[in-house]
Amino acid sequence: MKHDGAEALRAAAEAMAELGKQLAHPLRLLLLTYVSEHGPCAFSELVEVAGASQAQVGNHLTVLRSAGLLVTERRGRQSLYRLPNADLAELLANLGAAAGVSAVDVPVARPGEEARCCYDHVGGRLGVAVLRTLLERDAVIGDPAGADDLVPGAGADTVLPEFGVAEWAQLHGTRRRFAYGCPDWTEKAPHLGGALGAAVAESMRERRWTKPRSGSRALDLTPRGRSALRELGVSV
Repeated sequence: MKHDGAEALRAAAEAMAELGKQLAHPLRLLLLTYVSEHGPCAFSELVEVAGASQAQVGNHLTVLRSAGLLVTERRGRQSLYRLPNADLAELLANLGAAAGVSAVDVPVARPGEEARCCYDHVGGRLGVAVLRTLLERDAVIGDPAGADDLVPGAGADTVLPEFGVAEWAQLHGTRRRFAYGCPDWTEKAPHLGGALGAAVAESMRERRWTKPRSGSRALDLTPRGRSALRELGVSV
């Protein structure tokens, strides 16, 4: 059994080392981080953000696609790049935190927008405000600017159902991180990430508190949503 465990550990280490090789280039990390925050993204947008030639960006996108770190989807005639899963988005956020990288502005950021999709949770002013309220109401506790996860607080049973997450305990202890402060590049403050962030985002969408803007990652806060969130103590 010990031998089998050692073999599994070696295989895991090799897989992680191979992933590290694919990430070991600043331009690739730039592209992945930007897509994590703003994607799905068109090739022309990524070229603009990268500040590199089309050939350079295209070569690195090919490497990332071959490694399974990016996938493409068709929208009409356009091919858009996005991350394959939430695990990679969280890995990128953790890498930034471990490297001591603070939030920075990017050329096409839109700080005036109230909310936007950040993978499967909500970023922008709304996402930051929701996290702030959950912390103030003791629904989650911890340091959202740190590397550690946020954990349920004394107010979780009361507060989280108000945000549409009655079965929050099922999210805690799963493979995916329960909750953490995801760096928000436009607000320069963390918004709610993790399984709880995804559940809150889904609830707001189902309740029609938010509405996706066509052809954009932006979300519009509906009058119903603005009123309901105000009652919950969320000020956007």
